[in-house]
Amino acid sequence: MLNNGLTVGWNEISGLGLSVDPSSFFAGIIILGVAWLLNKISNKLVKKAIEKRGGHKHAEFTAKKATSYFIYTISGFAILGAFGVPLSALSTFVGLIGLGLSFALRDTIANFISGLMIMVNQPFKVDDQIEAQGEEGTVRDIRIRATDIRTYDGRLVIIPNSQLYNDVVINNTAFNERRFHVIVGVGYDDDVQKAKELAEETLEEIEGVEENPTPQVLVEELGGSSVNLQLRGWTRPSKANMVSVTSDVTQKIKEKYDEEGIDIPYPIRTVYLNDEE
Repeated sequence: MLNNGLTVGWNEISGLGLSVDPSSFFAGIIILGVAWLLNKISNKLVKKAIEKRGGHKHAEFTAKKATSYFIYTISGFAILGAFGVPLSALSTFVGLIGLGLSFALRDTIANFISGLMIMVNQPFKVDDQIEAQGEEGTVRDIRIRATDIRTYDGRLVIIPNSQLYNDVVINNTAFNERRFHVIVGVGYDDDVQKAKELAEETLEEIEGVEENPTPQVLVEELGGSSVNLQLRGWTRPSKANMVSVTSDVTQKIKEKYDEEGIDIPYPIRTVYLNDEE
C-alpha cells in the first residue's frame, strides 16, 4: 500500500510537466546538500582571502552573497535537470531575461562591480580623506551602490561607485605624512638669509612639524614687491592637522619677523601720470 501511495504521489507531480521519481528527488536532495557544503567552504575561503588583504567587512559580506547566489543558481539548474526539465530551453529563457536586465540595470550593475572592486582593492577606506568629483571630505561608508562622504563643512555627498573607481581620486590620508607649505614675502631691502634662518627656526619650534624629512625654506620667486619664501614641512595628513600646523607656522613667522624688524611688504603699485598740456 505504501508503494502504491508513493507511486500515485509521484505520478501527480509528474503531471505538472516534471519527470519526478524517487531517484530524481533524492538526486535533488544530494545536489542541494552539495551546494550547501560548497557555500560554507566558499564563505570560509572568501573570509580568509579578504582578511588577508585587510579588506572591509562590506567586501566580505558582498563577496559571500555573490558566491552564494552563483552556487545556488547553478545547483538550481542541476536540480531542474535531474527533474527532467530541458535545460537548453530554460537556459535560452534565462539568457533573454538576463540580457534584458543587463540593459535595464547596467548602471546598477556597474556600481555594484565597482563597489566590490573598491572594497577588495582598497584605493581608499572608511575614515580616509579623499578628493573626488569636485568634492573633498571624509569617507563615512562604502556601500554596494555608492560611497558616502562627509565634507569638511558638514554636508553628506553620495557618489556612485562607478565614478569613483573609473575617475581620478586623490587620497590625502593614504600615507602617514603629508607635506604642507606656507608662502611669506620679505622686503627687497631686508636680509633674505636672516629671514630664511628665522623661518627655519619657526619650522623647528612648531609642534606637529616632523623632523624627518627635514623642513626646508626656499626662495620661491622675486615678486613684484617682495622676495617670496616657501616654508615646507611634513606633518600628519588629516585636514584638521594640516590647517592647524599651517596656521601656527604663519602666525609664528609673522611674530618673529616683527621682533627682528623684517618687513612683510604690501603689494605696491606705482602709477605715473603725464601732465596734459
